[in-house]
Amino acid sequence: MHASLRGVSKGKLCLASAMGALAALALAGTAWTAEGPKSDEVFKATTAIQVGTTPFVSFDISWVDSTLHRYFLADRSHKSIDVVNPSDNSITLFPNPGYAGAIPGNNDVSGPDGVLTANNHTELWVGDSPGRVWVLDSSNGAIKTPAQGVPANPILVNADPITHANLSTTRADELCYDPHNHVIMIASPAETPPFVTFIDTTSHTVISKLNFDGTNGTPNATGGLEQCQWSPKTGKLYQNVPVDGAGPGGAVVVIDGKTMKVENIFPVPPEACELPQGMTIGPSNQILLGCAGVSPNGHSNIAIINANSGAILASLPDIGGADQVWFNEGDGHYFIPGCNAACRANPGSQLEQLGVVDANGFRLDQSVPIPANAGTTGRRVHSVAADDATNQVYVPIPAITGTFSTPSICSSATHNVGSPSDATGCIAVFTATHDDRSRVAHERDRDDHQE
Repeated sequence: MHASLRGVSKGKLCLASAMGALAALALAGTAWTAEGPKSDEVFKATTAIQVGTTPFVSFDISWVDSTLHRYFLADRSHKSIDVVNPSDNSITLFPNPGYAGAIPGNNDVSGPDGVLTANNHTELWVGDSPGRVWVLDSSNGAIKTPAQGVPANPILVNADPITHANLSTTRADELCYDPHNHVIMIASPAETPPFVTFIDTTSHTVISKLNFDGTNGTPNATGGLEQCQWSPKTGKLYQNVPVDGAGPGGAVVVIDGKTMKVENIFPVPPEACELPQGMTIGPSNQILLGCAGVSPNGHSNIAIINANSGAILASLPDIGGADQVWFNEGDGHYFIPGCNAACRANPGSQLEQLGVVDANGFRLDQSVPIPANAGTTGRRVHSVAADDATNQVYVPIPAITGTFSTPSICSSATHNVGSPSDATGCIAVFTATHDDRSRVAHERDRDDHQE
Protein backbone atom coordinates (compact mmCIF):
# COMPACT_ATOMS: atom_id res chain seq x y z
CA MET A 1 0.00 0.00 0.00
CA HIS A 2 1.19 3.56 -0.71
CA ALA A 3 1.48 4.80 2.85
CA SER A 4 0.32 8.29 3.77
CA LEU A 5 -1.15 10.25 6.67
CA ARG A 6 -4.84 11.01 6.80
CA GLY A 7 -5.62 14.38 5.25
CA VAL A 8 -8.53 16.72 4.71
CA SER A 9 -10.76 16.06 1.71
CA LYS A 10 -13.14 18.19 -0.28
CA GLY A 11 -14.97 14.99 -1.25
CA LYS A 12 -18.39 14.35 0.21
CA LEU A 13 -19.39 11.01 1.64
CA CYS A 14 -22.94 9.79 1.42
CA LEU A 15 -24.26 10.20 5.01
CA ALA A 16 -27.04 7.71 4.49
CA SER A 17 -24.58 5.03 3.36
CA ALA A 18 -22.34 5.78 6.34
CA MET A 19 -25.17 5.44 8.83
CA GLY A 20 -26.33 2.22 7.18
CA ALA A 21 -22.84 0.77 7.30
CA LEU A 22 -22.37 1.69 10.96
CA ALA A 23 -25.76 0.32 11.89
CA ALA A 24 -24.99 -2.95 10.17
CA LEU A 25 -21.64 -3.05 11.96
CA ALA A 26 -23.42 -3.06 15.29
CA LEU A 27 -25.10 -6.30 14.26
CA ALA A 28 -22.06 -7.85 12.64
CA GLY A 29 -21.05 -9.68 15.77
CA THR A 30 -23.94 -12.07 15.24
CA ALA A 31 -23.12 -12.68 11.59
CA TRP A 32 -20.23 -15.07 12.19
CA THR A 33 -18.98 -17.63 14.62
CA ALA A 34 -15.40 -18.56 15.38
CA GLU A 35 -16.08 -22.19 14.67
CA GLY A 36 -13.02 -24.39 14.44
CA PRO A 37 -12.01 -26.23 11.27
CA LYS A 38 -14.05 -29.24 10.33
CA SER A 39 -12.23 -32.52 9.90
CA ASP A 40 -13.72 -32.88 6.44
CA GLU A 41 -12.18 -29.64 5.10
CA VAL A 42 -8.74 -29.07 6.51
CA PHE A 43 -6.45 -27.14 4.15
CA LYS A 44 -2.80 -28.09 3.95
CA ALA A 45 0.13 -27.49 1.63
CA THR A 46 0.28 -30.49 -0.67
CA THR A 47 2.67 -29.20 -3.35
CA ALA A 48 5.58 -26.74 -3.46
CA ILE A 49 6.71 -25.34 -6.82
CA GLN A 50 10.20 -23.97 -7.35
CA VAL A 51 10.29 -20.69 -9.29
CA GLY A 52 13.34 -20.09 -11.48
CA THR A 53 16.94 -20.88 -10.57
CA THR A 54 17.60 -17.91 -8.27
CA PRO A 55 15.87 -17.15 -4.94
CA PHE A 56 12.22 -16.22 -5.23
CA VAL A 57 11.94 -13.08 -3.12
CA SER A 58 9.67 -10.44 -4.65
CA PHE A 59 6.26 -10.78 -6.33
CA ASP A 60 2.87 -9.09 -6.46
CA ILE A 61 -0.63 -9.98 -7.68
CA SER A 62 -1.73 -13.40 -8.95
CA TRP A 63 -4.66 -14.55 -11.10
CA VAL A 64 -6.37 -17.77 -12.14
CA ASP A 65 -8.23 -18.01 -15.43
CA SER A 66 -10.68 -20.87 -14.96
CA THR A 67 -11.35 -21.20 -18.68
CA LEU A 68 -7.68 -21.47 -19.61
CA HIS A 69 -6.96 -23.42 -16.40
CA ARG A 70 -3.85 -21.40 -15.75
CA TYR A 71 -2.44 -19.58 -12.72
CA PHE A 72 -0.51 -16.35 -13.44
CA LEU A 73 1.81 -14.59 -10.99
CA ALA A 74 3.59 -11.23 -11.30
CA ASP A 75 7.16 -12.27 -10.40
CA ARG A 76 9.53 -9.36 -9.82
CA SER A 77 12.50 -11.50 -8.79
CA HIS A 78 12.72 -13.03 -12.27
CA LYS A 79 11.06 -10.16 -14.20
CA SER A 80 8.48 -12.58 -15.53
CA ILE A 81 4.92 -13.80 -15.35
CA ASP A 82 5.01 -17.26 -13.82
CA VAL A 83 2.39 -19.61 -15.30
CA VAL A 84 1.28 -22.81 -13.56
CA ASN A 85 -0.90 -25.56 -15.07
CA PRO A 86 -3.18 -26.81 -12.24
CA SER A 87 -3.52 -30.25 -13.84
CA ASP A 88 0.08 -31.16 -12.95
CA ASN A 89 1.42 -27.94 -11.38
CA SER A 90 4.11 -27.63 -14.02
CA ILE A 91 5.49 -24.10 -14.31
CA THR A 92 6.55 -21.87 -17.21
CA LEU A 93 8.07 -18.40 -17.01
CA PHE A 94 6.82 -16.04 -19.70
CA PRO A 95 9.62 -13.91 -21.25
CA ASN A 96 10.41 -10.46 -19.91
CA PRO A 97 9.16 -7.69 -22.25
CA GLY A 98 10.89 -5.03 -20.14
CA TYR A 99 9.52 -5.17 -16.59
CA ALA A 100 10.95 -2.84 -13.95
CA GLY A 101 11.76 -5.73 -11.63
CA ALA A 102 12.19 -5.52 -7.86
CA ILE A 103 13.60 -2.14 -6.84
CA PRO A 104 14.96 -2.60 -3.29
CA GLY A 105 13.17 -0.44 -0.76
CA ASN A 106 10.79 1.11 -3.29
CA ASN A 107 7.63 -0.84 -4.01
CA ASP A 108 6.13 2.14 -5.81
CA VAL A 109 8.50 1.80 -8.77
CA SER A 110 8.73 -2.02 -8.92
CA GLY A 111 7.00 -4.29 -11.41
CA PRO A 112 5.28 -6.34 -12.70
CA ASP A 113 2.30 -5.58 -10.46
CA GLY A 114 -1.35 -6.33 -11.30
CA VAL A 115 -2.24 -9.11 -13.74
CA LEU A 116 -5.42 -10.53 -15.30
CA THR A 117 -6.81 -12.02 -18.52
CA ALA A 118 -9.23 -10.19 -20.83
CA ASN A 119 -10.79 -10.26 -24.31
CA ASN A 120 -12.25 -13.75 -24.11
CA HIS A 121 -9.19 -15.00 -22.20
CA THR A 122 -6.83 -14.36 -25.14
CA GLU A 123 -4.90 -11.48 -23.60
CA LEU A 124 -2.88 -11.10 -20.42
CA TRP A 125 -2.82 -7.52 -19.08
CA VAL A 126 0.06 -6.60 -16.76
CA GLY A 127 0.66 -3.39 -14.78
CA ASP A 128 4.28 -2.20 -14.56
CA SER A 129 6.45 0.80 -13.70
CA PRO A 130 6.65 3.59 -14.64
CA GLY A 131 2.98 3.92 -15.61
CA ARG A 132 3.01 1.08 -18.15
CA VAL A 133 0.53 -1.66 -19.06
CA TRP A 134 1.70 -4.61 -21.13
CA VAL A 135 -0.77 -6.57 -23.26
CA LEU A 136 0.48 -10.11 -23.89
CA ASP A 137 -0.75 -13.26 -25.56
CA SER A 138 -2.14 -15.31 -22.68
CA SER A 139 -0.91 -18.56 -24.25
CA ASN A 140 2.79 -17.71 -24.59
CA GLY A 141 3.48 -14.21 -23.22
CA ALA A 142 4.25 -12.64 -26.61
CA ILE A 143 3.49 -8.91 -26.95
CA LYS A 144 0.12 -8.37 -28.66
CA THR A 145 -1.29 -5.59 -30.81
CA PRO A 146 -4.96 -5.12 -31.75
CA ALA A 147 -6.24 -5.75 -35.25
CA GLN A 148 -7.23 -2.10 -35.69
CA GLY A 149 -3.71 -0.76 -35.59
CA VAL A 150 -0.40 -0.82 -33.83
CA PRO A 151 -0.54 1.50 -30.79
CA ALA A 152 2.25 1.60 -28.26
CA ASN A 153 2.78 -1.54 -26.22
CA PRO A 154 3.22 -1.06 -23.36
CA ILE A 155 0.32 1.33 -23.04
CA LEU A 156 1.16 4.49 -21.07
CA VAL A 157 -1.51 5.34 -18.49
CA ASN A 158 -0.45 8.98 -18.31
CA ALA A 159 1.11 10.19 -21.56
CA ASP A 160 1.52 13.80 -22.62
CA PRO A 161 -1.27 14.44 -25.16
CA ILE A 162 1.07 16.29 -27.53
CA THR A 163 4.52 14.76 -27.15
CA HIS A 164 3.24 11.35 -25.96
CA ALA A 165 6.01 11.35 -23.36
CA ASN A 166 5.45 9.24 -20.25
CA LEU A 167 4.36 11.52 -17.38
CA SER A 168 4.19 8.76 -14.77
CA THR A 169 7.11 8.07 -12.47
CA THR A 170 5.56 5.23 -10.47
CA ARG A 171 3.83 1.94 -11.17
CA ALA A 172 0.52 1.19 -12.84
CA ASP A 173 -0.66 -1.28 -10.25
CA GLU A 174 -3.80 -3.36 -9.69
CA LEU A 175 -6.46 -3.58 -12.38
CA CYS A 176 -9.91 -4.96 -13.10
CA TYR A 177 -11.86 -5.72 -16.25
CA ASP A 178 -15.43 -4.79 -17.24
CA PRO A 179 -16.20 -7.16 -20.15
CA HIS A 180 -19.61 -5.57 -20.81
CA ASN A 181 -18.09 -2.19 -21.62
CA HIS A 182 -14.73 -3.57 -22.83
CA VAL A 183 -12.81 -1.48 -20.30
CA ILE A 184 -9.78 -2.09 -18.11
CA MET A 185 -9.52 0.14 -15.03
CA ILE A 186 -6.03 0.32 -13.51
CA ALA A 187 -4.81 2.29 -10.48
CA SER A 188 -1.72 4.48 -10.13
CA PRO A 189 -1.62 4.63 -6.32
CA ALA A 190 1.67 6.48 -5.79
CA GLU A 191 1.08 9.38 -8.17
CA THR A 192 0.04 12.82 -6.88
CA PRO A 193 -2.91 12.70 -6.81
CA PRO A 194 -3.58 8.98 -7.15
CA PHE A 195 -5.69 8.17 -10.20
CA VAL A 196 -7.28 5.37 -12.19
CA THR A 197 -6.98 5.03 -15.96
CA PHE A 198 -9.63 3.53 -18.24
CA ILE A 199 -8.34 1.63 -21.27
CA ASP A 200 -10.41 0.35 -24.18
CA THR A 201 -9.63 -3.36 -24.56
CA THR A 202 -10.60 -3.36 -28.24
CA SER A 203 -8.31 -0.58 -29.41
CA HIS A 204 -5.79 -0.76 -26.54
CA THR A 205 -6.08 3.01 -26.09
CA VAL A 206 -6.55 5.18 -23.00
CA ILE A 207 -10.02 6.69 -23.02
CA SER A 208 -10.27 8.47 -19.67
CA LYS A 209 -8.58 9.18 -16.34
CA LEU A 210 -10.11 9.86 -12.93
CA ASN A 211 -8.16 11.63 -10.18
CA PHE A 212 -8.94 10.62 -6.59
CA ASP A 213 -8.44 14.07 -5.08
CA GLY A 214 -11.88 14.97 -3.75
CA THR A 215 -13.17 16.26 -7.09
CA ASN A 216 -15.70 14.74 -9.51
CA GLY A 217 -17.33 12.76 -6.72
CA THR A 218 -14.13 10.97 -5.69
CA PRO A 219 -12.80 10.70 -2.14
CA ASN A 220 -9.42 12.21 -1.36
CA ALA A 221 -7.24 9.08 -1.55
CA THR A 222 -4.49 10.26 0.79
CA GLY A 223 -3.41 6.65 1.34
CA GLY A 224 -3.29 5.70 -2.34
CA LEU A 225 -5.47 3.17 -4.16
CA GLU A 226 -5.64 -0.60 -3.86
CA GLN A 227 -7.45 -3.58 -5.38
CA CYS A 228 -10.49 -3.11 -7.62
CA GLN A 229 -13.06 -5.57 -8.97
CA TRP A 230 -15.92 -5.78 -11.44
CA SER A 231 -19.16 -7.43 -10.33
CA PRO A 232 -21.14 -9.41 -12.92
CA LYS A 233 -24.23 -9.07 -10.71
CA THR A 234 -24.30 -5.28 -10.45
CA GLY A 235 -22.29 -4.53 -13.61
CA LYS A 236 -20.24 -1.99 -11.65
CA LEU A 237 -16.56 -1.45 -10.92
CA TYR A 238 -15.50 -1.22 -7.27
CA GLN A 239 -12.32 0.57 -6.16
CA ASN A 240 -10.73 0.26 -2.70
CA VAL A 241 -9.55 3.50 -1.10
CA PRO A 242 -7.60 2.62 2.08
CA VAL A 243 -7.73 6.15 3.53
CA ASP A 244 -10.41 8.69 2.72
CA GLY A 245 -9.17 12.13 3.65
CA ALA A 246 -12.65 13.03 4.90
CA GLY A 247 -12.14 10.19 7.43
CA PRO A 248 -12.30 8.32 9.58
CA GLY A 249 -11.73 5.06 7.74
CA GLY A 250 -11.47 4.14 4.10
CA ALA A 251 -14.03 3.69 1.37
CA VAL A 252 -15.17 1.53 -1.53
CA VAL A 253 -16.00 3.63 -4.59
CA VAL A 254 -18.62 2.41 -7.07
CA ILE A 255 -17.86 3.37 -10.68
CA ASP A 256 -19.90 2.94 -13.86
CA GLY A 257 -17.70 1.37 -16.54
CA LYS A 258 -19.69 3.00 -19.33
CA THR A 259 -19.63 6.60 -18.10
CA MET A 260 -16.38 6.09 -16.13
CA LYS A 261 -17.84 8.23 -13.35
CA VAL A 262 -18.37 7.71 -9.62
CA GLU A 263 -21.87 6.49 -8.78
CA ASN A 264 -21.54 5.99 -5.04
CA ILE A 265 -19.13 5.88 -2.13
CA PHE A 266 -19.42 3.22 0.57
CA PRO A 267 -17.64 4.37 3.74
CA VAL A 268 -15.75 1.56 5.50
CA PRO A 269 -15.67 2.11 9.29
CA PRO A 270 -12.23 1.41 10.80
CA GLU A 271 -13.90 -0.68 13.51
CA ALA A 272 -14.87 -3.18 10.83
CA CYS A 273 -11.90 -2.82 8.48
CA GLU A 274 -8.89 -0.55 8.85
CA LEU A 275 -7.29 0.28 5.49
CA PRO A 276 -9.37 -1.73 2.96
CA GLN A 277 -6.81 -3.13 0.57
CA GLY A 278 -7.73 -6.51 -0.93
CA MET A 279 -11.09 -7.11 -2.61
CA THR A 280 -12.90 -10.11 -4.07
CA ILE A 281 -16.44 -10.61 -5.36
CA GLY A 282 -18.20 -13.37 -3.45
CA PRO A 283 -21.52 -15.18 -3.92
CA SER A 284 -24.89 -13.46 -3.80
CA ASN A 285 -24.29 -9.77 -2.91
CA GLN A 286 -21.04 -10.27 -1.00
CA ILE A 287 -17.75 -8.39 -1.40
CA LEU A 288 -14.92 -9.37 0.92
CA LEU A 289 -12.39 -6.71 1.87
CA GLY A 290 -8.89 -7.65 2.95
CA CYS A 291 -7.84 -5.05 5.51
CA ALA A 292 -4.21 -4.08 5.93
CA GLY A 293 -4.32 -2.21 9.25
CA VAL A 294 -5.25 -2.75 12.87
CA SER A 295 -8.71 -1.55 13.96
CA PRO A 296 -9.15 0.74 16.99
CA ASN A 297 -10.01 -2.29 19.17
CA GLY A 298 -6.57 -3.77 18.50
CA HIS A 299 -7.78 -6.53 16.18
CA SER A 300 -6.68 -6.99 12.60
CA ASN A 301 -9.96 -7.66 10.79
CA ILE A 302 -11.38 -8.48 7.42
CA ALA A 303 -14.89 -7.39 6.43
CA ILE A 304 -17.66 -8.52 4.09
CA ILE A 305 -19.91 -5.81 2.68
CA ASN A 306 -23.11 -5.67 0.63
CA ALA A 307 -22.36 -4.89 -3.02
CA ASN A 308 -25.54 -2.84 -3.38
CA SER A 309 -25.46 -0.73 -0.21
CA GLY A 310 -22.01 -1.05 1.32
CA ALA A 311 -23.53 -2.26 4.60
CA ILE A 312 -21.23 -4.38 6.76
CA LEU A 313 -22.42 -7.99 6.60
CA ALA A 314 -19.62 -9.37 8.80
CA SER A 315 -16.33 -8.38 10.38
CA LEU A 316 -13.99 -11.20 11.32
CA PRO A 317 -11.10 -10.48 13.72
CA ASP A 318 -7.46 -11.50 13.64
CA ILE A 319 -7.20 -12.67 10.03
CA GLY A 320 -6.35 -9.26 8.57
CA GLY A 321 -3.08 -7.65 7.60
CA ALA A 322 -4.05 -8.69 4.09
CA ASP A 323 -3.37 -7.50 0.56
CA GLN A 324 -4.86 -9.66 -2.21
CA VAL A 325 -7.82 -11.88 -1.30
CA TRP A 326 -9.74 -14.44 -3.38
CA PHE A 327 -13.12 -16.19 -3.53
CA ASN A 328 -13.11 -19.71 -4.95
CA GLU A 329 -16.38 -20.56 -6.66
CA GLY A 330 -15.45 -24.24 -6.66
CA ASP A 331 -15.72 -24.72 -2.90
CA GLY A 332 -17.38 -21.54 -1.62
CA HIS A 333 -14.42 -20.31 0.43
CA TYR A 334 -12.64 -17.00 0.76
CA PHE A 335 -8.85 -17.09 1.11
CA ILE A 336 -6.99 -14.34 2.98
CA PRO A 337 -3.16 -14.46 3.25
CA GLY A 338 -1.83 -12.00 5.76
CA CYS A 339 0.03 -10.93 8.86
CA ASN A 340 -2.33 -10.04 11.73
CA ALA A 341 -1.81 -7.55 14.58
CA ALA A 342 0.43 -9.86 16.65
CA CYS A 343 2.44 -10.78 13.57
CA ARG A 344 2.99 -7.16 12.59
CA ALA A 345 3.91 -6.16 16.14
CA ASN A 346 6.61 -8.84 16.25
CA PRO A 347 7.76 -9.42 12.65
CA GLY A 348 9.56 -12.70 12.19
CA SER A 349 8.64 -14.01 15.64
CA GLN A 350 4.99 -14.64 14.77
CA LEU A 351 3.61 -16.90 12.07
CA GLU A 352 1.84 -15.41 9.10
CA GLN A 353 -1.36 -17.14 8.02
CA LEU A 354 -3.76 -18.17 5.30
CA GLY A 355 -7.27 -17.48 6.55
CA VAL A 356 -10.02 -19.73 5.15
CA VAL A 357 -13.56 -18.34 5.50
CA ASP A 358 -16.74 -20.12 4.43
CA ALA A 359 -18.95 -17.71 2.49
CA ASN A 360 -21.97 -19.62 3.76
CA GLY A 361 -22.41 -18.20 7.24
CA PHE A 362 -19.20 -16.13 7.26
CA ARG A 363 -17.43 -18.79 9.32
CA LEU A 364 -13.69 -18.88 9.87
CA ASP A 365 -12.98 -22.50 9.00
CA GLN A 366 -9.24 -22.44 9.44
CA SER A 367 -6.15 -20.29 9.84
CA VAL A 368 -3.22 -22.10 8.23
CA PRO A 369 0.13 -21.01 9.76
CA ILE A 370 2.91 -19.91 7.41
CA PRO A 371 6.48 -19.38 8.73
CA ALA A 372 8.31 -16.09 8.23
CA ASN A 373 11.88 -14.85 8.41
CA ALA A 374 13.16 -14.22 11.92
CA GLY A 375 13.91 -10.55 12.45
CA THR A 376 12.44 -9.35 9.16
CA THR A 377 9.99 -6.50 8.80
CA GLY A 378 7.00 -6.02 6.53
CA ARG A 379 4.53 -8.39 4.91
CA ARG A 380 5.77 -11.43 3.00
CA VAL A 381 2.72 -13.56 2.23
CA HIS A 382 0.22 -11.32 0.44
CA SER A 383 -0.84 -12.91 -2.86
CA VAL A 384 -3.41 -15.67 -3.47
CA ALA A 385 -5.55 -17.20 -6.23
CA ALA A 386 -7.52 -20.44 -6.53
CA ASP A 387 -8.46 -22.74 -9.40
CA ASP A 388 -12.17 -23.57 -9.15
CA ALA A 389 -11.82 -26.81 -11.15
CA THR A 390 -9.24 -28.48 -8.91
CA ASN A 391 -9.87 -26.31 -5.80
CA GLN A 392 -6.13 -25.80 -5.49
CA VAL A 393 -5.13 -22.58 -3.74
CA TYR A 394 -1.86 -20.91 -4.80
CA VAL A 395 0.13 -18.85 -2.28
CA PRO A 396 3.61 -17.57 -3.22
CA ILE A 397 6.09 -17.82 -0.32
CA PRO A 398 9.40 -15.95 -0.64
CA ALA A 399 12.75 -17.40 0.34
CA ILE A 400 13.57 -17.57 4.05
CA THR A 401 17.11 -16.34 4.58
CA GLY A 402 16.99 -16.20 8.39
CA THR A 403 15.90 -18.84 10.84
CA PHE A 404 12.51 -19.85 12.17
CA SER A 405 11.51 -22.60 14.57
CA THR A 406 8.86 -24.07 12.30
CA PRO A 407 9.96 -25.72 9.00
CA SER A 408 9.10 -23.81 5.87
CA ILE A 409 6.16 -25.00 3.83
CA CYS A 410 8.47 -24.96 0.82
CA SER A 411 10.54 -27.72 2.44
CA SER A 412 7.76 -29.84 3.90
CA ALA A 413 5.07 -30.14 1.20
CA THR A 414 4.08 -33.67 0.18
CA HIS A 415 4.89 -33.14 -3.50
CA ASN A 416 7.58 -31.01 -5.10
CA VAL A 417 7.93 -29.46 -8.55
CA GLY A 418 11.66 -28.81 -8.95
CA SER A 419 13.69 -28.60 -5.75
CA PRO A 420 12.00 -25.93 -3.59
CA SER A 421 13.40 -25.17 -0.15
CA ASP A 422 13.57 -22.47 2.51
CA ALA A 423 16.40 -20.85 0.58
CA THR A 424 14.67 -20.83 -2.83
CA GLY A 425 11.10 -19.94 -1.83
CA CYS A 426 8.18 -21.47 -3.71
CA ILE A 427 4.60 -21.24 -4.85
CA ALA A 428 2.75 -23.33 -2.26
CA VAL A 429 -0.36 -25.22 -3.37
CA PHE A 430 -2.97 -25.76 -0.66
CA THR A 431 -5.81 -28.28 -0.95
CA ALA A 432 -8.56 -29.46 1.38
CA THR A 433 -8.71 -33.03 2.58
CA HIS A 434 -12.13 -34.69 2.22
CA ASP A 435 -13.82 -31.51 1.04
CA ASP A 436 -17.56 -31.61 1.81
CA ARG A 437 -19.24 -30.14 -1.27
CA SER A 438 -22.65 -30.11 0.44
CA ARG A 439 -21.44 -27.10 2.44
CA VAL A 440 -20.60 -24.98 -0.60
CA ALA A 441 -22.20 -21.54 -0.53
CA HIS A 442 -24.62 -20.38 -3.20
CA GLU A 443 -22.39 -19.44 -6.11
CA ARG A 444 -22.75 -16.81 -8.77
CA ASP A 445 -22.86 -17.87 -12.39
CA ARG A 446 -19.59 -18.29 -14.22
CA ASP A 447 -18.55 -15.31 -16.26
CA ASP A 448 -15.60 -13.97 -18.21
CA HIS A 449 -14.01 -12.82 -14.98
CA GLN A 450 -13.43 -14.69 -11.82
CA GLU A 451 -12.28 -11.86 -9.54
